[in-house]
Amino acid sequence: MGTPLKNPPVYLTLAQVRFNPILKLAEFLPEIQESFRRAGFPDFETQRGISIQVIVQDNKSGQQPIPQQVPQERFLIGNAERTHSFILESNSLTVQSTDYGHFEAFSKCFNDGLAIVHKAVQLAYIERVGLRYLDRVMPQAGETVDQYLADNVQGLKSKLGGKSIYSFCEAMNVVDDISLISRVAIQDGPLAFPPDLQLGKMAVADPFLNYVGPSAILDNDGFIEGREPFSDNKVVERLDAIHGVIGAAFKATVTPYAFTAWDK
Repeated sequence: MGTPLKNPPVYLTLAQVRFNPILKLAEFLPEIQESFRRAGFPDFETQRGISIQVIVQDNKSGQQPIPQQVPQERFLIGNAERTHSFILESNSLTVQSTDYGHFEAFSKCFNDGLAIVHKAVQLAYIERVGLRYLDRVMPQAGETVDQYLADNVQGLKSKLGGKSIYSFCEAMNVVDDISLISRVAIQDGPLAFPPDLQLGKMAVADPFLNYVGPSAILDNDGFIEGREPFSDNKVVERLDAIHGVIGAAFKATVTPYAFTAWDK
């Protein structure tokens, strides 16, 4: 997103790679966990759950699709400060960070983690690379959210009259081979997270956590889908390309006033 801002509004960043399924992942866990521990990620937790898969029968039989419960297991590996957490599943690795810093450091952290997994299991291919940023726009005393946001993402709230309870804007665009979903939610209240994200015990920076009042959540989710042989260099290239598209979307969403306020 260009030169890093002095006080960026990002409060959560995620990167993910989906790869070929590793059904015996548990057998490699001791090696993987020890490598992460030595790299500065000593926290470890196993989470178990149930997902529902629908089995479609032969259409000629006339039978209805059968839902089946499928046990799922994932492993959380984090640093002691609880600002970075890797989520390892049988077909994906995700990193979540509440202490982003800048893109180069974040990307290196993720790729170092991916290298640990690859060394242990020898990944064959990747199917999806994703990058996601969540920013919280918090106006200061005497300011309004409107001063920070471009008119085209503010919806109809200023034209409907009365008191605005919330406003939500979503768009999906495809830029070359990158799909980007951009969302802007404006409302009054405490910090909120999209329902598809689970932070667990991760620590969120106080300015974002303690602020209660009118604010906007900017959620930019970019990804590239398509199977190709595993290559850590290719993952770096994919993340860099997605980062550029998200950066352009971020700039189109906020105002020059916002950039000035965040760069003080």
